[in-house]
Amino acid sequence: MKYLKFKNKHLVKILPLLAAVYFTQISAQTLETECITTATCEDKDEGKPLWEAGVGGISVHGPDYPGADESNTNLLLVPYFIYRGEVFQAGEGGLIKAKAFEDNRYTLDLSLDGAFSADSDDNDARKGMDDLDYLFGIGPELTYHIDNNKLEQRKLDLSFQLRTVFSTDFSELNQRGYAFETKLSYEQSQFLHRNVKIVTSIGPMWGTEKLTDYFYEVSARDALPDRREYEASGGYLGTELSIAAVINVLDKKGRIFFGTQANFLQGAENKNSPLLRDETTFAFAVGFAYRLLESDQKAGSAL
Repeated sequence: MKYLKFKNKHLVKILPLLAAVYFTQISAQTLETECITTATCEDKDEGKPLWEAGVGGISVHGPDYPGADESNTNLLLVPYFIYRGEVFQAGEGGLIKAKAFEDNRYTLDLSLDGAFSADSDDNDARKGMDDLDYLFGIGPELTYHIDNNKLEQRKLDLSFQLRTVFSTDFSELNQRGYAFETKLSYEQSQFLHRNVKIVTSIGPMWGTEKLTDYFYEVSARDALPDRREYEASGGYLGTELSIAAVINVLDKKGRIFFGTQANFLQGAENKNSPLLRDETTFAFAVGFAYRLLESDQKAGSAL
């Protein structure tokens, strides 16, 4: 289901119905204020304000949809808000995140994400077809913490995400099936410099037939001499590889983000669809966030 996703955390995740299933890890841990000054932080959120508000911007260049051979650029400048409660979180690790349970090895969350729309009239492969509306997905995410070395400021996780996907043009809401993703992610703080963090991930994705229909099916009504009728099938969607860097600036009140992602659709269930024109696609993003306000109370601290 992913196209132009910035599932990576903070700025992009708080934008209404933005990034859901494409930039999985770039979004999953992007513009995040991290406790990276020393190795004394015993908890990931320790030292961060309970809430913060600011302004952020992002520029993204990537394919119109998974397997598209045409790309577009999106520019956004918006306010953001992050709340870091012990159970409920907003704007960090997802648009909305509710923690079901957490221990030293496993974390179970409920999260909500979104994705950009695409105008079919601006894409030769889909010209004359219905536009792709904004998408959002909601569902559980189970993470197995393989390695969480606080002393060396590194983390290796294996996560499993299941989401039910909806599309909307803000006049109606439609259920579009389900997406499942498994991903191996690595995060290293203080990479070459104490204010730099890198995040990288790789993982395959699958979708139900109702979801793949949304991207790859061509009905008899939409068939043309150079766009044959095609019935999509549920199954393997492809594998994505991403890498991002986050740089803390201005005494950690500002963050700069650079990221890139490659999607490999070789062997995808619908590789023969006339709408799947490129089996290897790339997306690039650059963004910033600046914290204007924050609470005196720290996350995880008692009232």
